[in-house]
Amino acid sequence: MRDLTADDLGLLLSLFAVLLLAFSANFHFSRKAVRRHRRAAVAFVVINFLGEISTVIALCLTWVALWSPKAWEQIDDLLVFVPGSIAVGCAVVLTIESVYARAAHIVRVERADSGQPTR
Repeated sequence: MRDLTADDLGLLLSLFAVLLLAFSANFHFSRKAVRRHRRAAVAFVVINFLGEISTVIALCLTWVALWSPKAWEQIDDLLVFVPGSIAVGCAVVLTIESVYARAAHIVRVERADSGQPTR
């Protein structure tokens, strides 16, 4: 594994800040939707929480590394890489879920408009 430079740490810090903003977006689920899709709603919340916690850990360690090179020497790169990778993975999963939900909604609306039965 290569050593991270100050520029690399700055880029990572930016990435983690954007991820943290994405995870902290306030999602509201209607009671009807939660009753109908309880497991999906719980999975969404758990993945969002895991991604947010992982991002915070990676962001804090990157911040320490950027401003304290002596502290960074004591911190293994994997301590930033692992939570950062988990955070990016959670963001990808939530994005795919969001795209799927929007596409499914469009299909339901199209079926309702054409008179076909919906599920």
